[in-house]
Amino acid sequence: MSTKNLFFYIITILLTALMVVPEQMNAQHPAKYWVQFKDKAGSPYSLLRPQEFLSPRALELRQRHHIPVDEMDIPVNESYIRQVLALDSQMRLLTRSKWMNGITVYSDQDSILARILELPCVAFAEQTVAMKYPEIYLDSVFSFKPQGDVAQSVPSKWDYGKGDEQIRMNHAHWLHRLGYHGEGILMMVLDAGFYHVDTLHFFRDLFDDNRVLGVRNYVQMGKSPFNTGTHGTNVLSCIASSSPGELMGTAPMAMFYLCQTEDGRSEHKVEEDNWVAGIELADSLGCQVLNSSLGYTKFDDTVHVRTRDSLTGKVSRASRAATIAASKGMLVCNSAGNEGGGRWNYIGCPADAEGILSVAAVNTMGKKAMFSSVGPTADGRIKPDVAAIGAGCYVGGINGTVNPSAGTSFSSPIMAGMVACLWQAFPSKSNYEIMDAVRASGSQAASPDTALGYGIPDFLKAYNYLRQPQPKSFGIDFDAFDTQNDTIIFHVRANGDERFDFKRFSSSSVCLDPAMSSKITIVEKQTITKTIDLERREITKDTTRLYKIVFPRLKKKTPYLLFELEFEYNGEKLHYIVGQEQHPKRKK
Repeated sequence: MSTKNLFFYIITILLTALMVVPEQMNAQHPAKYWVQFKDKAGSPYSLLRPQEFLSPRALELRQRHHIPVDEMDIPVNESYIRQVLALDSQMRLLTRSKWMNGITVYSDQDSILARILELPCVAFAEQTVAMKYPEIYLDSVFSFKPQGDVAQSVPSKWDYGKGDEQIRMNHAHWLHRLGYHGEGILMMVLDAGFYHVDTLHFFRDLFDDNRVLGVRNYVQMGKSPFNTGTHGTNVLSCIASSSPGELMGTAPMAMFYLCQTEDGRSEHKVEEDNWVAGIELADSLGCQVLNSSLGYTKFDDTVHVRTRDSLTGKVSRASRAATIAASKGMLVCNSAGNEGGGRWNYIGCPADAEGILSVAAVNTMGKKAMFSSVGPTADGRIKPDVAAIGAGCYVGGINGTVNPSAGTSFSSPIMAGMVACLWQAFPSKSNYEIMDAVRASGSQAASPDTALGYGIPDFLKAYNYLRQPQPKSFGIDFDAFDTQNDTIIFHVRANGDERFDFKRFSSSSVCLDPAMSSKITIVEKQTITKTIDLERREITKDTTRLYKIVFPRLKKKTPYLLFELEFEYNGEKLHYIVGQEQHPKRKK
């Protein structure tokens, strides 16, 4: 090569480099980051002034259940947040977590993670999603507020429609007949968006009554969750739908906050941090029951890897937050997952959390759905906890039709609504007491397993469980608390007293109009031996007596009766509600 040609070759290389370097220097690499702080030192908030960071409703619930406000409730230090944001003028604060003492931020600077880690207030930081394109909807926050005071429009007709079996499977229809439909219970649903929930007729009563109290989007802050994601619409219909003869949810009279935490564009760890922000919001607002039909087992990147050993309830930030929420008095229902029989097979996070109800799916025959994820947790705890219909269930679709569907995504909200109705009946009970009753009423409570946990709860049984004094000197176990014929068998344990026997006990026949939820009307009250035959059938070796109650046959025009039974022995009284109904017509 000649000297002249060599000179031009070198000049060309240098010019090319000069053109490329500025382009590389200005290249954007949008990403979201989790930043965890070392402490909460210097916070302007005080445990003596909890009203500054918890709502009146949240404080009332804490006081009712004797739950103290502690340092974990103190918000993240604002000065620490400002130090992080000062590293990039274009950085955006997305979420914050007081329980994890951290924040999620968005930045397109390639070296921002290293700079964040240099801050003395930072204990840990990681990238939680690398994005292909810059995030949008960052400069505003979507807000929704009801247009008036909360009202209660009780349907004049109480026909479950295609949702009949998914309510009757767990005997939740008896709670509705007792007047418990979720009134006064505040719920939150975390999901992937609630497309057209604000316009679909399934939710007309919900919005007309101003029972949607707020809506948030933690994925794209300024975007309406009503314009994205059909999954949350289907999930919410399992609880809140109020369309008699078509689809009724399990707690159609509850109040709701709706939060989008799931990003349908990808699967990354940032979504767990969104989930944490959502459940912390629920706590600060005083929500009692939360449903999450979400789970995390694997991510789209190769950096954040979950294994079977991760399922301890202490690895995922979402799982840890779920356990903390339980300690703060909230009852969390989370879908077990749909990995059953697949490569993963097990439950996900946060279904592995302690102190929550992880919900499996069964079909309409009460058998485990093949897809329902199994336990146990990596540390040997029983999971899932309980089960509801998730194969052969029905949901409200975005086109306004009732559609068949399948997944633990739907067994979980069906369960959450039933739990809300049960808690409505016993507001002084704690979330742990409600969960204990639900598990104790399960179809396999005596021998829980890793497929369905404690089994399919019987909510009339759970209701009776919570009515009894604890401990009690004698116990009564019913084979069933309801009957579609004339006979109920029950077992009486006299704690070793062989002289124990019932001569008389009393009953009130109570017939309730489900539309009249304000009071129970006593139709008749008589000595039970005059209207119902009481027969002792046998005495077992452990001094357990088996009795048979034969009820009067129902008249054709009477769909059901509720009986309140009072048992007395040695001055102690136990009260039970049992139900008698006509054979329900199967919905086609």
